[in-house]
Amino acid sequence: MTWVVGRAGPFGHAVGVSDIRITTDGREIDCLQKVYKVGNQLVLGFAGSVAIGLEAVAQMGTALSVAPPGGSWDPLYIAESLPIGTRKLFSKFPESERALGSHLMVLSAHPIQNDGPAPWARCYVHRYCSPEFEPIEAPQADIVSIGSGARVKVYTDALKTLEKDMQMFKLEVGFAGGSGIALMSSLSSLLGRVPQPGISGHLQICLVGRESVRLGHYSPQDGGPMPTLATSRQELDQHLKGLGITSSEGATC
Repeated sequence: MTWVVGRAGPFGHAVGVSDIRITTDGREIDCLQKVYKVGNQLVLGFAGSVAIGLEAVAQMGTALSVAPPGGSWDPLYIAESLPIGTRKLFSKFPESERALGSHLMVLSAHPIQNDGPAPWARCYVHRYCSPEFEPIEAPQADIVSIGSGARVKVYTDALKTLEKDMQMFKLEVGFAGGSGIALMSSLSSLLGRVPQPGISGHLQICLVGRESVRLGHYSPQDGGPMPTLATSRQELDQHLKGLGITSSEGATC
């Protein structure tokens, strides 16, 4: 159970917002990072099986760790190529993990392609769903999501409303990425008003631009500080053992 939200720009960056909760052993625990930089101008987020999601992050990060000639990967090439390796990865997991499903989201900023005549990067959001993982490219104006939050009508209706909210773009004046912060704030307010099982009020945000990938977090005023987040299967297993849970096998997000 989780909610990962993405938007492809405008103004030269893709925006991703994710909660941090997992569900395992009948418990809901705020403990997992779900969005990761996996290459220059590339971020991967996941929902569904935690084990499959973390392995997808690890394999994609390793595959893209060596830059191609020219110094940067073409995000459209990555988007079209990703299903090949991901289908193989998915098939190697036991049926118990595959049954939990796997949804992925890739956020990217093109290293050389501009957004029409504008001077900033053309950005993309692609979504993938097991078992085929065929890429679905989101229109630039759309705010899209994966995870259980994508099936909650009040949440999807709110995203449609936010797509038309031009006020948040005013925050780009003086701060690149300001509209992303506004989106995160709006989502946090929504989660506070209409909480759902399996989705945390603690949020992470990533701003994916041509020059950098920035990752930050936000905690609701009454939610306490941001918990320490696991960023690998090993770290997650260690954290869960401290809570009396044997392993992360079967964990969902």
